[in-house]
Amino acid sequence: MSICKKTASVLAVTSVLALGGLGAAPTASAATAAPIVAPLITGAGGIQLLSYDEETGDAVLSAGAASAAVKVGQVIDSLPCDAAPDGALLVVTGVRKAADGKVSVSTRPGAINELLGTKTASVRTAVSPSSFAVTPEVSGLHVSYVPRIDGASASAGMALKISADTDIELPNGSSAEFSGSMEVAPSIDFDYTGAVFDVQKAHVGFSADTEANWHVKGRFTADDTSIKVPIASLSASPVVKAAGLPVVVNLDLTLYAHITANGRVTVDVEQSYADDWGVYADYKKGQGWSRSTDSGSTTEAPVTGAISGEGDIRTGLLTEGTVAIFDSLGVRAGIEPYVRTVVSGSVVFDGEGGVKSQTGPVELYGGLDIDGALIARLRIAGTTLFERDLPFTIYREEWPLLSIPGTSVEEETSEEEYAEDESGDDVFLD
Repeated sequence: MSICKKTASVLAVTSVLALGGLGAAPTASAATAAPIVAPLITGAGGIQLLSYDEETGDAVLSAGAASAAVKVGQVIDSLPCDAAPDGALLVVTGVRKAADGKVSVSTRPGAINELLGTKTASVRTAVSPSSFAVTPEVSGLHVSYVPRIDGASASAGMALKISADTDIELPNGSSAEFSGSMEVAPSIDFDYTGAVFDVQKAHVGFSADTEANWHVKGRFTADDTSIKVPIASLSASPVVKAAGLPVVVNLDLTLYAHITANGRVTVDVEQSYADDWGVYADYKKGQGWSRSTDSGSTTEAPVTGAISGEGDIRTGLLTEGTVAIFDSLGVRAGIEPYVRTVVSGSVVFDGEGGVKSQTGPVELYGGLDIDGALIARLRIAGTTLFERDLPFTIYREEWPLLSIPGTSVEEETSEEEYAEDESGDDVFLD
């Protein structure tokens, strides 16, 4: 079987995003990015975060010697616990006594530079597949762990494999069959260099080695049909050390079956791919934010199965997710490898990059979409810089896999072939 391989160039976007006030940091006068006192680490023994209301910012800390020293302006570095399952980074804005020696505090969301201050940090780590909590979104979901044969230096020794076999409800009242699986081994990297009153630079990246295959069978009869069906949601909150301090990396991923169709098309096709990709966001003093992506090297197996009808259909397996340090600094990314077929008639693929039979023109394309958004909250000189997502399209490319004009392969191979005799006349051969 031949393999269609497309090696995408690395798309490095170095232009500065000066949107939404994302220019250089303001010059500080009196405020500092560093915590006023040493950060209060909870959840690691000793003082604990007993309760936290995310809407109001009210929290209660356990009794203990340390609790008496809680001060306004102090950073609370909370590891995952019952009160904050994903961890929390908070800044104390008010302190008052509570019953039984507990301390009740008012807080606001903290920024990563308020925790790290003038420190320098560098983190490169894979996310263990066993750390993910998997929530099925369809019946019949199967979760397993598979050994990795080859991966980047930061990749995990095991990959998380999600398999599903389900029916997809269509707008016309019918349903389509979908089955597929994805292996994913995500990694995160984070760099930070701070200075008094300022942030010199910050970097956060999310990369993953993925392998996937999917099978779609059904009849699509409505124009401009778009179906995005969640298969599984994955979440993890691993704790890593940055500049000697524990920080929580929040990861949330959702896998979707994504099908778009235009026209009347009947499909029964299977496709698989492998890829490694990464999405990154960077901050530099005096320049603001920029982003870049590595679209990796996409390897696709030839399509197998059949398609008939009049129109085009695109089938893909979409992964959307976020990775952020305490949900304060990170990236939101979505990757979708897909196959798009344009047909007017019918085609049966041979599984080797060609067709067994075909009537009418057929065009087959492979594609890769990577979208993203910057998640950033840096607080400098008492001013919060950019506290919302900044969406941007990072990478989008489609390339031809197969194009056959409107002749019939099936009819041509069944007709008499001809050769040329010695006189130059055409001679038909039975």
